[in-house]
Amino acid sequence: MNKKTEPSTGEKIEGTLNFVGDSIAQAATRVHELHRAISDMPFKAVGAATLNASKPVESIHNEITDLVYGAVREAGKGVFSGAAWVVRQANQSLASPQIIDQAMGGELMDQVDHLPMPTAPNAKTDKRVSAISSAINGVFGDHLTATRNPMQVRMNLYANGQALAADQASLMAQFPNAKNHLIVFVHGLCCNEDSWQMYYNPSEPATRPYGDKLQDEFPVTSIYLRYNTGRNIDANARQFKRLLNKLVRNWPVAVEGITLVGHSMGGLVSRAVVEALTDDDIILKRAIRDVVCLGSPHAGAPLARLAAAGEQLFGKFELSKPIGKVLGVRSRGIRDLKDGLGALQAQGGQEVMFHLIGSTIGDHTSSWLNTTVGDGLVTPDSALADDTGRAQRVTFAQKHHMTLLNDPDVFLELRMVLRQHLRQKQLN
Repeated sequence: MNKKTEPSTGEKIEGTLNFVGDSIAQAATRVHELHRAISDMPFKAVGAATLNASKPVESIHNEITDLVYGAVREAGKGVFSGAAWVVRQANQSLASPQIIDQAMGGELMDQVDHLPMPTAPNAKTDKRVSAISSAINGVFGDHLTATRNPMQVRMNLYANGQALAADQASLMAQFPNAKNHLIVFVHGLCCNEDSWQMYYNPSEPATRPYGDKLQDEFPVTSIYLRYNTGRNIDANARQFKRLLNKLVRNWPVAVEGITLVGHSMGGLVSRAVVEALTDDDIILKRAIRDVVCLGSPHAGAPLARLAAAGEQLFGKFELSKPIGKVLGVRSRGIRDLKDGLGALQAQGGQEVMFHLIGSTIGDHTSSWLNTTVGDGLVTPDSALADDTGRAQRVTFAQKHHMTLLNDPDVFLELRMVLRQHLRQKQLN
């Protein structure tokens, strides 16, 4: 669906090297600040006692430490930036020894000549690179986007492991048996479309992904969204809405229904899409009928609130300010999880049915676990937050947050949602 192609594995490696260089520079800066905060304490005390007689010593100390940390910062960044340059040149020339020789001044040619020829990346390698990239994007995705790092995840729709084409002719070739009901799965923080295959065991049919099993039982087509979870939830929702509009317009058959299934942050992004629909989105307003949120922190996530509180607390004291800055290196996406989107609110003229599914690692009687730990990341109160009184809500016991991605009980709920929708369509 997206005109921009997904970066190659080589480009992602280049982006990773640049990112590591930036990270080293940031880490050196934070350590430098911590060192300065510690050293300032005795200098200030001595200065007050000696009428600032210690100022020359302090100036020399600061100048030396500034030079040392500056050298560490620039050297660290320079080494990885240089490595990224080598990778970029190698990408552009199919990793020819001549380019590496040019980059390194010939000093590594003896070793290069004896290295075995590298094999082409395979599907398994690409999946690992994508998983690592998605995890890093969850924490630093806004920075990667702002710096146009090749490692940034670009939003796109996928099916059967392939990115969806943007035009109708290609979609017709890609989906010769396209159905008029779409189920779009939206992953959570630091994940990608492959997360829906978690816990899948080929020898156990019951563990097949939700999308595959639902396609077996109902006339539906399953599609998966990949997106940069480090970006702001609203920004992702707006872009997702544009992708859905384009998909519906170019789908091989007329789309009569869309079910959005979001895990964790994915539920918030799906909900934000619905809440952002306007009169210009008349096709989507007619098509989207159900949104299923699996362990989504509508009222916020405890860990995100803890990180925000820690940043604020450490930032109050001179000595701990650098630590507060480290906690502050969190993406916009993670910051959005602090308060979530709030409890569901009634939408005027909106007929979408929300299905809120939460879980807890304890049993139904473990009130302490339910209210403080929940599924390990989200409490049931947050996952089921609804001020409309209309949402269908279910809580499962003895299931953790990631279990919701592939679980027999959750599948039964998804199957019920589709049965309700299809039955209602038949009645109409």
